[in-house]
Amino acid sequence: MEKWRSQTNLITMLFAALLFLSPWLLGYGGPAAWNAWACGAVLCVMAARAVVAFAEWDEWIELAVGLWVLAAPWVLKFPAGSAPTKVHVLVGSIVTLLATVELWKEHHAPRASTS
Repeated sequence: MEKWRSQTNLITMLFAALLFLSPWLLGYGGPAAWNAWACGAVLCVMAARAVVAFAEWDEWIELAVGLWVLAAPWVLKFPAGSAPTKVHVLVGSIVTLLATVELWKEHHAPRASTS
């Protein structure tokens, strides 16, 4: 299970970096850029921390931030079909999915038998 956690958190870090860098790479600013920088940084720190020492609360934070990133284009009123909207929806969907799967696996993992 540890290998799975490391892999999913490394993938989360990759997408967090993509989100963080996207304002510069795609040339957008304003609230969309600030949201990308803040959420990308938080996701990257949480995922890196989870790689070093897993704690379930890391995944809950990743799930919450992933859901926010997914909802941000509508809450913050990004232009429809714009680059920031596409990046936020893509990264938010992937991070939310990965955090959900990790939490599910944590609570549904087969228990070791002591007999």
